Amino acid sequence: MDKTDRRQGMTDVAERAGVSLSTVDRVLNERGSVSDAKRRKVLDAARVLGLRRLLPSAVHGLLRVDLLMVDSPTDHYRRLGEAFERQARMHRSRLVLQKHIWQEKHPEQLLALIEQPRLRRQGLVVVAQDTPQIRDALAAQIAAGVPVVLLTSSLSELAGATYAGIDNHMAGRAAGRLMSQALAGREGEVLLITNSLLYHAHQQRVAGFVEVMARQLPHMPVSSPVQCHDDHPANTRAIDAFLAQGRTLAGLYTSGSGTDGVERALRRHGVRPVWISHEATEQHAGLLKEGLLSLVIDQDPQGQAEAAIQQVLFANGDLDAPPQVKAQLRIVIDETLGS
Repeated sequence: MDKTDRRQGMTDVAERAGVSLSTVDRVLNERGSVSDAKRRKVLDAARVLGLRRLLPSAVHGLLRVDLLMVDSPTDHYRRLGEAFERQARMHRSRLVLQKHIWQEKHPEQLLALIEQPRLRRQGLVVVAQDTPQIRDALAAQIAAGVPVVLLTSSLSELAGATYAGIDNHMAGRAAGRLMSQALAGREGEVLLITNSLLYHAHQQRVAGFVEVMARQLPHMPVSSPVQCHDDHPANTRAIDAFLAQGRTLAGLYTSGSGTDGVERALRRHGVRPVWISHEATEQHAGLLKEGLLSLVIDQDPQGQAEAAIQQVLFANGDLDAPPQVKAQLRIVIDETLGS
């Protein structure tokens, strides 16, 4: 392409983007400051017109991405945090990942972090409860052009956001199918312990589990979900209360965490139900090998972190095609652990 053709191409881009020729020149040649909105218009027009040249990023300088994590001490969130740290190191030449922690008992902190960023952000990755206020705040971010990626909760009816986690309804259904197969021909009841039903992820896991159990093993009673908020003592109390009523604990599904509390109660009472839980941790590996825990469903925190960061990069024009990375639902039993 000669100089005349290049100038004509830039003129066409300027007309399509609705900006001046000098703005196109500054964007394509990285000369001077141009707002992110205008940069995206210019680059979108250049791609549509098939401008034959290497295009710069849609955002000048480093991308600033806020990661909003709940203050959970569980192994899953520890693993998820470590996975994001690895992604931040890997992409440090392109983005700055700023981690913020909000207290689960104070959702107003999450609301403030969403609505009042310390610096202008080009991406928001968030663990969020499913409430109308949170959905409205995230919808406002999306409307303002901020790419929003959700972790562990798909937040129903939130158009424009991207979900990077596993299919939690499928995870619950898998737990239900495996539980019903293990309990076929046995008597007793199933105790269902969850974190908090304010999280859409746990709503989906519980719903999927109950649906399949009702279809596959209709004679087996399943308790209403007991919300223990991943708290070890609360999990112990839930099992104690169940057994204190003289009920037979045939199956136990814990859709969240709090394994110490579950283990403590089962050992003290000397019972070994079919126990299905979540996350492939070292603690769970030991319990699987011992046989106290039957199987776990892992939600691939490394895959979630990688998918989330790639989605932010794609939304900001740093990737030409949508990311192909996706978190994988994995079922782990003692036989898959190796020696």
